Amino acid sequence: MHDVPQSNLLNPAVPINCKWFLAIPVLGSTQINYSNTAFSFNEIFTTNNGSASLNIGNFVGQLKNTNLINAELHLDLISLGYKWNEYYFNFNIAEKVHVALTYPGSLLEVAWNGNSDYLGETVEFNNLRTHSVYYREYSLSASKIWDDYNIFGIRAKLLFGKAIIYSGKTTMSLYTDPYTFDLNIEGDATENISFPIVITQNSDGRINGSDMGNLDLLSFLMNGKNKGFAIDLGWIYLYNENITLSASLLDLGFIRWKSDVTNINVYGSFDYTGFGLGNNTINTDYITNLADSAMNALNQDVSNDAFYSWLPTQLYLGGMYQYKPRLGFGVVNRNVIYRNKLHSSLTLSANTTVWNKLSAVLSWSYLNNTYKNIGVGLAWHSRGLQFHAVSDNVIGFFKPLDARNLNLRFGFGILFGCPKNKENGAKKNNKYGTQSEGNCYWLRNCKKDYKKKIKKPN
Repeated sequence: MHDVPQSNLLNPAVPINCKWFLAIPVLGSTQINYSNTAFSFNEIFTTNNGSASLNIGNFVGQLKNTNLINAELHLDLISLGYKWNEYYFNFNIAEKVHVALTYPGSLLEVAWNGNSDYLGETVEFNNLRTHSVYYREYSLSASKIWDDYNIFGIRAKLLFGKAIIYSGKTTMSLYTDPYTFDLNIEGDATENISFPIVITQNSDGRINGSDMGNLDLLSFLMNGKNKGFAIDLGWIYLYNENITLSASLLDLGFIRWKSDVTNINVYGSFDYTGFGLGNNTINTDYITNLADSAMNALNQDVSNDAFYSWLPTQLYLGGMYQYKPRLGFGVVNRNVIYRNKLHSSLTLSANTTVWNKLSAVLSWSYLNNTYKNIGVGLAWHSRGLQFHAVSDNVIGFFKPLDARNLNLRFGFGILFGCPKNKENGAKKNNKYGTQSEGNCYWLRNCKKDYKKKIKKPN
């Protein structure tokens, strides 16, 4: 939906057809997202007479090698855009919250099915990691019509971290003796925290609790000690009169955390003598005793060293075929890296203009290992006001217990210096008029804008 100014947030190469763009403060663009790559509520819970019970067998059967649960909130505080000749600039301030957990399916499989299938073998439980962060982002982007066919864009981001729980590289393994069923467990896990919290230890160096420090909300929100930097890159290519290709690389960057920092490192190995894990049942007492034994046997170090966290990098690849002036078909491949694991999705869409001021999108996505994602997008374009609302899985709002994915992006904007009609649009080198004709109307100006530029005397 490149006719929506906020699409520049997902590809910094996207310009606008108006002179100015101002997102209504706090309501400019808001994104709410929940995703689960392994299961929905109804896939692992059995409901009977209004009560739900966990079906462990279904739960374990749904798991992949690495699974992700993720929730996001992006809130744009203010956004300002300005078009100048073949350039478009955008300044944006946003609050961003990511809560993500990756976990190995093998960990729960062994806990449920038992370890009898792994006698004499070493089972690894790696990638049990979290990246839960809150930060503020100040960004400035610029896009430029480069030649007849290409538009390039770049965005620089200055980041200020507020709070984080960030796992370092986590490894864990389990070996079961084939004769005695004794267990040997090895592990090495690090959690890095930036928050006013104090971890307490006893005389033996064992962690025995935590204390919350004094939290001054204003100081917390205005904390500027945890600085970071990131860049976005974007590209749009007019392959021919009807086909437009695009690509963007987002959030390539990091934050360095040095305020209220706590590092917890648990490592070592130990042997546990006892019966093996049961089959098709979780023995609570056994798991509790095993966890207590592990915590007592493993080394526990607490420090206060600064650390780096990397943003989840995203790669978008897209294409649009303009079948008719008011109807186009698109495809988007999204790839995001969470803790060294690639998660991909594919979206097919039909984009149309319903009325002169209303454009709509109907989409289907393969997302979070499920095909059950039907999306809808609407965008209203008046001469001064713009509104958009988009969801990749609108059915999920009616059946949330069946959804692995729930998201909504919406916002308002004010546009100035736009073409008032087709004649005015033609004077601005836009023979296709306003948004009412074609979903990538602005891209078709590339040739005329570029030729006009090269004709200017040096």
